[in-house]
Amino acid sequence: MRKNLHALFDKIKSKKKFSESYRVKAFSFYSFTQGINALINFGILSLYTKLVLPEDFGKISLIWMFIVIVSSLMDSRLNTAFSIKFYKNSKYENTQNIYTILIYNSLLFIIFFVLFSSVPSLFQAVLKIELGAYESTIILTIAILMVISNFFTNLLILRKSPQNYFLAMILFDAILVLSSFVFLIVLKSGYISYLKSYLVSYLIVSIIGLIFIIYHYKPFLQNFISIRNLRDLLRISIPLIPDGLLLLLLAWADRYILNIYCGVAIVGTYSVGYVFASVINNFILIPMGRALTPHLIEQYTKSMEEYKNTIGNIFKFYWIIMSGILLIYFIILKDAYQLLIGKEYIGGYDIIGIISIGLIIGGMSSYLGFTILMNEKTGRIFLFTAITAIFNIGLNFILIPRYNIYGAAIAITLSYVLQFLMILMYSQRLVFIKYDYPYVVKSILISLCFLLSVILLSYSDMNMVVRFGIKLGLFVLFILISYRYLELKDSLMSIMKNVKT
Repeated sequence: MRKNLHALFDKIKSKKKFSESYRVKAFSFYSFTQGINALINFGILSLYTKLVLPEDFGKISLIWMFIVIVSSLMDSRLNTAFSIKFYKNSKYENTQNIYTILIYNSLLFIIFFVLFSSVPSLFQAVLKIELGAYESTIILTIAILMVISNFFTNLLILRKSPQNYFLAMILFDAILVLSSFVFLIVLKSGYISYLKSYLVSYLIVSIIGLIFIIYHYKPFLQNFISIRNLRDLLRISIPLIPDGLLLLLLAWADRYILNIYCGVAIVGTYSVGYVFASVINNFILIPMGRALTPHLIEQYTKSMEEYKNTIGNIFKFYWIIMSGILLIYFIILKDAYQLLIGKEYIGGYDIIGIISIGLIIGGMSSYLGFTILMNEKTGRIFLFTAITAIFNIGLNFILIPRYNIYGAAIAITLSYVLQFLMILMYSQRLVFIKYDYPYVVKSILISLCFLLSVILLSYSDMNMVVRFGIKLGLFVLFILISYRYLELKDSLMSIMKNVKT
């Protein structure tokens, strides 16, 4: 009996060690992948801002907005519904769902292709820019390939295969760099090089993804698709479709309205600043979310106490960690921005701090919204997103005519604040978690003081080396004050204890 108990105890310990090992490995792979991806995007961004005018880059931004919206409609949020069901279903049901979703996506692509081919003026009516039939075909093809590629990479995340995810994304980045060089530098294709490069990259990854799916989820001779399963998935995803569109409006409406009031060149400048504001989101928040998502799904399903403890710790330490990272970023940002970006786009630097704060707040909303999603309260998610999007669009129309790109940046940040407050209050009604609000408020106040000081220093005319030294000194002071007044030592010990238990 004692021997059996020891064996059981050793088995439990090995499982916990595996779980901890996976989280560390997954975050490392996703962070490294996202880091490389962000660096590649910065390199391509730098190249385009030096070789194309702001008007052309603004056109690229508006076209990409359209691609993201159309791909979201083709996907119909079935990728999200598939994720929710993945650990609840058998492999047989997951296989049915995979092929059912892919066929559904393909049918929607055909409908969009026929629609826009029949009425080519639709593109001009929607985007307010002129496009030919050739560009239209490329745009719609990118949209469906993006859907397939995203489904494939999401499947790798759900299968807890961070190594394969890493390889797929590295391949995508390598093809993107090579094709960008060929189209932009060698063939001198102008702004259309951007679209062609992504078309080639998504095509190759989609082909590999389909081969992977067929190998690991072999289609059956019969019943390999299921209308019943599709209805079940759509029950979850349909409320998320308008939610997804509203999220896209929340992220992209500012550029559309900027184009109306200020012109496409201002859209290009703003878009470059937005990319730099998204650095922490790309390097930290996205990989962290990808590493935590399977873990949180399992915790919510198996142990609500563990789930509540995890979300509580995320909420407590998120703000001070993100603030420290943002401080480091702004120590080097001004000089890096001037080095990498063409002089026509320099004005984009001024909005980075405002948007960065908004994106960090939005990042926390996604973690809190996980509780709502797992409760399958997708209708509420839609409601909150609708309110946020309407609020954002209204603010853009009020602020952009008066404050230009600053108005757009302020609008998006205030919108994320509103979204965060609504999601926090409702998620607490579903699953009450005792958050350490005094600690969070103290973290935010201390962080804002240092962040504003570092940003203001960036605009000073003092020697670059002296300015860098003062910024570095402020960061060290921030660490010391945080260690003293935010009890970081006790907090770190608490985190280590939670990991061990």
